[in-house]
Amino acid sequence: FDVLKKVKASDKVIVHKGTYQTPGFYTVQWDGTAQQPIVIEAAAGERPIIRGQTNQNVININGSHFTFRGFEITNGSHGLRLYKVDHAVIEDMKIHKTASVGISCNASTSRCDVVTLRGNEIFDTAGHGEGMYLGCNNAACVMSRSIIEGNYIHDLGGSQGDGIELKTGSWGNVVRDNVIVNAKYPAITLYGFQEAAGRTENIIERNFIYKTVDNGIQVVGQVIVRNNIIVNAGVYGIHSKASQGFNPHSVKILHNTIYKAKSACLKTNNWSGQKDQLVANNAFYCAGGQALNINGGAPAAQFFNNVILGSSNYNKGTIKGQSDKADLGDPAKNVFYPPAGSKLLDAALAKYATQDDFEGRVRGTKPDVGAYERDGAKPNWAIKFGFKPAPQTNPQPTEQPTNEPLPEPVTEPDTQEPAPAESVKEPEPKEPVSSEKVVEPKSEPIGPSETLQESVEETTQLKEEKPTTDIPERSTLSDKMER
Repeated sequence: FDVLKKVKASDKVIVHKGTYQTPGFYTVQWDGTAQQPIVIEAAAGERPIIRGQTNQNVININGSHFTFRGFEITNGSHGLRLYKVDHAVIEDMKIHKTASVGISCNASTSRCDVVTLRGNEIFDTAGHGEGMYLGCNNAACVMSRSIIEGNYIHDLGGSQGDGIELKTGSWGNVVRDNVIVNAKYPAITLYGFQEAAGRTENIIERNFIYKTVDNGIQVVGQVIVRNNIIVNAGVYGIHSKASQGFNPHSVKILHNTIYKAKSACLKTNNWSGQKDQLVANNAFYCAGGQALNINGGAPAAQFFNNVILGSSNYNKGTIKGQSDKADLGDPAKNVFYPPAGSKLLDAALAKYATQDDFEGRVRGTKPDVGAYERDGAKPNWAIKFGFKPAPQTNPQPTEQPTNEPLPEPVTEPDTQEPAPAESVKEPEPKEPVSSEKVVEPKSEPIGPSETLQESVEETTQLKEEKPTTDIPERSTLSDKMER
């Protein structure tokens, strides 16, 4: 299994089932090219297990143009920690029982650009317990132009446990079609970024979020939040507020269905004095609580055709709903597909309608309010805890020219984000390997004594990393942006 330390451009490595134990601090450098990518994958129908040391990240990854798929990652501090990574795909991973984060790109030296995190299951984390922690506080490192899609993140442990968190400075990312269940902090958290030529807003779309202790989705600005279904959020369904020097401008909240958030379906702070704020065509059903809580006002914001149930301190652009069952279907069974006679049907303002809905269904000329566009008696996918099928309308990630340098982070120091305990050495010259390598276990099954060797030669051993405490301490519930 030491072949993972020696792969070069165009190599394909197939790993068979077994349990492989890392010896300590384990890092790889996978340098493929656009024409000669690297593939590291499990054998068909098999799922090899890579087990890390408790106080070390299971695998630390650097590289370009590679795909890593099909493994079970367990134990260790962070499951997978990305450093300088671009044009990469990490998919079909099962990551659990980590002492901290599932997947991270949050070292002060990290640069993650054009990365796809797809179809991964992350659960049973500990420590601070985020499913994905991407970027650093105060933009000390960033995640950009990346796709986070089709993941199932659930039952996060530890003291905090955001589902997916993209930190300040991260831009041009799409978070879509994920199912996030039982997160302790917000299921999805995004911050602001410094605007510059070529940088685009982040997008959060078509996610199903269920039962967070905190907010369902939490954002600052420079973001589109559309076609999400958020159920039983412990505080707010969606919360937008200022954080880390960025204000909530350029916010579009469109066609979301929010049900039974404990405090309010939508809460805003610091919207007064900002521009380009749009809230349209949403179904805010928080009977017994607040549908809208626009704290401090939002004089420049535009509100159109939001169907609400529950009290509100802001009634501009709202339509009163009938009842949960009459308008949403059967919420007690996680059915939010509007039935015949629903107030949501044909009630959206077409000018601000999204192109498609929660399932990728194209919206009609008289679009419906909320995440669904009704075109039949029932939805295509019965919502359940597990992976959500990917709509066929998904565009592929837009990759920039391969010779473009990675975006540089803001040079402002991050006082809360610790640097890695040991820096990664420059890789030694690699020995040639065949273009396709099959890794077989020594016996069936391989026990914990089988290790991922650091290198064939002793001289290329890397230093062991000190125990990591990677995630900074953060605030308590309902005010999570200053973290």
